[in-house]
Amino acid sequence: MTEEQQQDTGIVSAVAGSQVSVEIQRGGGCKSCAMRGMCFSKSTPAVFHLQSELPLQVGDRVELEISAQGRLMASMLIFGMPVVMLFLGFILASIWLAELPSIIFAFAGMAFSFFILRFCDRRLGSKIKVEIARKIEDSTE
Repeated sequence: MTEEQQQDTGIVSAVAGSQVSVEIQRGGGCKSCAMRGMCFSKSTPAVFHLQSELPLQVGDRVELEISAQGRLMASMLIFGMPVVMLFLGFILASIWLAELPSIIFAFAGMAFSFFILRFCDRRLGSKIKVEIARKIEDSTE
């Protein structure tokens, strides 16, 4: 593993030939993070559909490698875009409007950014490089 990649663990939920579905386990930092609901839906797990030549079975624990570039891009979009749209909405609206309507436009711009994020997620989400690094052997076997 290079320094540019972070690792997460997941559990294999389905195997069809070389196509493997991996359900990601949230890291320890997720439990204390106030934004944990934004990364993944609270009611549904995050599932990655990946190619792998490893001999995997349903229930196996695997280590995933997610590129640092992908994590950085996602973080900047998720946390940066709403703030930028908030300020941009206020600045543009304040040119023509009074303060209160400008504030309303600022929050409308921030709300609009969430629709942009959903679009970006659908278009760019599959381009983030995620690979199965290895199968994690259980010490209880």
